[in-house]
Amino acid sequence: MTPTEAILAALKGRTRLINGTTDELKALLAEANKQVMAILASAPSDYQQWLLPQLRAEIGRVMEALGTEAAAVVDGGQVAAWRGGSAMVDSSLAASGISAALPQLDVVQLGAMRSFLTEKISGISTEAANRINTQLGLVTMGAQTPFDAIKAVTTTLNEATYKRATTIVHTELNRAFSTANQLRMEQSAEAVPGLKKRWVQSGKREPRPEHVAIHGQEQPVDKPFLLEGGAVKLMYPGDPTGPARHTINCGCVSVPVVPKDNPYGLKRTTKDPADAEKARARAALKAAQSKG
Repeated sequence: MTPTEAILAALKGRTRLINGTTDELKALLAEANKQVMAILASAPSDYQQWLLPQLRAEIGRVMEALGTEAAAVVDGGQVAAWRGGSAMVDSSLAASGISAALPQLDVVQLGAMRSFLTEKISGISTEAANRINTQLGLVTMGAQTPFDAIKAVTTTLNEATYKRATTIVHTELNRAFSTANQLRMEQSAEAVPGLKKRWVQSGKREPRPEHVAIHGQEQPVDKPFLLEGGAVKLMYPGDPTGPARHTINCGCVSVPVVPKDNPYGLKRTTKDPADAEKARARAALKAAQSKG
C-alpha cells in the first residue's frame, strides 16, 4: 500500500463513520416521531379536552430518551473518529517505510470534546421538546388545529431537528478526526525531521472558496495553515480556535507529507488523495470512451 492509498482508505473510513452515525440519529428521530404521533393520535379530537400537562409529560419522556440514546450514538462515533485520525498518520508513515514507536495520544482533549458534543446533542432534544410544547399550547388556545400541530411537530423532528443534528455530527466528528490527526503528526515529527502537513479540500459539491484556495498548501507540522491571505490561521481543518465560518461542517483534511530528504532515504512523498481520485476517474472515463 502506498501512502496515498493509506490516506484514501482512512478518509473513506471517516466518511463511512460519519454517514453511519448520521443514519443512526435519523432512525432515532424517526422512532421518536412515531411515538409522539401515537401520543397525539390518542388525544381527544376536541382540542378543548386536551390535557396539556399530561401530553407534555408523555412527550417529554420520549424526547428525554431520544437525547440519551442520541448522545450515546454520537459519543461512540466521536471516539472512533479520534482513533481514525491518529491511525491515518500511522498508516501513511508505515506505507512510506517509517516505523516509529509512538505513545498513545493524551485523551484529555478528547474527554473535553466528548462532553461538549454530548451536551450539544442532548440539547437538541430539549430544543425540539420546547418547540413541540409551543405547538401544543397553540392548539389548546385555539390558535391552530390539532392537524396543523401534528404537521408542525413532524416537521420539527424530521426536518429541523435532523438538519441541526446532522450539522453537529459532521462538524464534531470531523473535528475529532482532525484534532487527533494533528496531535499524531506532532508526535511523529519528532521521529521524522522535516515532516509537513498538506491541506486537502473536501469533496463536497460546493466547498468554501477559501478552502479551495489553499488546497495543497503545505506547512511545517507545528505551524498553522494560512487562509484569507494570512488573516485567518488554522492548525488543522475544524480548528476550534478559528472562526465558525471556516469550521462548521468542514470536511477538509490535513495529510502528512514525508520530506524527500528525510533521514530514512525515502524518495516518496504523499501525493494529494483528491488528485489521485481525479486521475482514476479520468482513466476510467477514457477507457469507457475508447470502448464506445
